[in-house]
Amino acid sequence: MIKSKAAVLKGIGNWSYDEISIPELKKDDALIKTISSGICSTDIVRSMQSGFYSYPIVPGHEMFGYIYKLGKKVTHLKEGDKVCVYPLITKCTDTYCCGHAHGAHGFGKYPNVCSDYDFLGSRSNGGYSEFILSPIRNLVKVPDKIGNDLAVFTEPASVALHALNIAKQDRKFDTVAIFGLGPIGIILASWCKLNKINNVIGIDRNQNRFDHFKSLGFKDIIDTTSDNVLDHIDQFTEKSGVEVAFECSGSEELLNYGIQSLKKTGKIIVLSNQLKDIKLSQKSLNKILREEISLKGSWSSTLEPFNEWEYTLDVMKNNQLNITNLISHRFKFSDAPNLFKSLYNKEFKFSKVLLSL
Repeated sequence: MIKSKAAVLKGIGNWSYDEISIPELKKDDALIKTISSGICSTDIVRSMQSGFYSYPIVPGHEMFGYIYKLGKKVTHLKEGDKVCVYPLITKCTDTYCCGHAHGAHGFGKYPNVCSDYDFLGSRSNGGYSEFILSPIRNLVKVPDKIGNDLAVFTEPASVALHALNIAKQDRKFDTVAIFGLGPIGIILASWCKLNKINNVIGIDRNQNRFDHFKSLGFKDIIDTTSDNVLDHIDQFTEKSGVEVAFECSGSEELLNYGIQSLKKTGKIIVLSNQLKDIKLSQKSLNKILREEISLKGSWSSTLEPFNEWEYTLDVMKNNQLNITNLISHRFKFSDAPNLFKSLYNKEFKFSKVLLSL
């Protein structure tokens, strides 16, 4: 058994910096030495408010490192290779669970919607640890040309890509509204720019986030602290509405605005986890009914039937996704007990926070 230093969550708000034991490798597993892990906003909220499935747990699902040890020899990977770790581990043997799905890439098997799965950093130990135990099949090799600060964005960048792929599944579009400009929202805007989607509206209440959004070349912003959202949508779209909306905030109000911002037969993609029951207004529901609005969820990302992680890394390799300016802070795993309290209480402004040993 290998010992690993880790940020361990023992209960809601109860962080510690401890040494944990990593089980012995099975032949289909790999041991990853962590280079860095990104903090997702869901880890902040879940660790301090809504909770995890069980305790103790090592959170962290935005994981990047190098292969320290392989359980068996494989042709496509070797010890020392830099890799990202896909956190969702399907355990499904039922073809009809996720094998007959109409997903972002057509009809087929979509393990990301499987009902029988493990998830590193949520249901079992994840990336806020010196070492990570992962199935070999969940590793995606990072090309040599990609720097560490960019590689650590592979998971959130693939999540954003997956949402865009769902939006593109049945239509072409050039007018988008992004509700919530956290890292996922900004990365979505970056994907829109790469796909030559010219009219992107950013909705938030944080000037730092607006600055990131504008740095991509987009200028249409709506500040929810002072602006009438729907009036500004009308202004930016000449009262036609947006073709696609992405809900990235988790806000009931913005979800309703997202639906109401759409043009007839428009589409809203929901990426945000909900912490409580959400109420759709009569106006929103009637719009869905009478204007044939589509509401779709977007969950995680895919390695099959199409590998969105390899696609993301290929784009990064060609310097087409420059998002490292989102990194605002770097901390150590040992900082977790005080850090997550500060992040939850918003004691300082931050974008993407990285953790390492």
